[in-house]
Amino acid sequence: MKGVIVICLKEMVVEKFGIDKWKDALVKAGIDKEPSIWPVSNIDDQVVLRILNSLCEVLGISLTQAADAFGEYWVNVYTQKMYPTYYKYIKTAKEFLLKMDTVHVSTTENMTDANPPRFEYEWGDEKTLIMKYKSQRGLIDIMVGLIKGVGKLYKEDLRVTKLGDDKVKIVFQ
Repeated sequence: MKGVIVICLKEMVVEKFGIDKWKDALVKAGIDKEPSIWPVSNIDDQVVLRILNSLCEVLGISLTQAADAFGEYWVNVYTQKMYPTYYKYIKTAKEFLLKMDTVHVSTTENMTDANPPRFEYEWGDEKTLIMKYKSQRGLIDIMVGLIKGVGKLYKEDLRVTKLGDDKVKIVFQ
């Protein structure tokens, strides 16, 4: 996983809960000294998952709550500073979500060992989009949180339902 994810996660936790909660989660995850992380650093997926699970314990929240909080922060705060060009001409949540596979490919094409999730799309009807999540990481809950964050950004009431380990249904109101 790229370091940008961990950097965002830390920023969110420190801003919302304080640096001590972040440090407690690192210790609980078995990380005694926080390493220097760059956005393009490669971080072992299992290390990130240990940190995420430790954060849930330290903060007393579920993985779903953590995923929703991360998704909202990533879309509405962090990427607004880091990747504003990806939002520039997009007017709706639907437009943005349909662009995500292309964004992942173009953003990471020149990064060593980048392995972002990929997406396939199918329409149930004109208001129902099924997004297929293609990744070995098993982070579908994070995807759900990110989609909810997109809805908040565009001030749209999206009904987001996880259909399994690799599919999410989005109903646009």
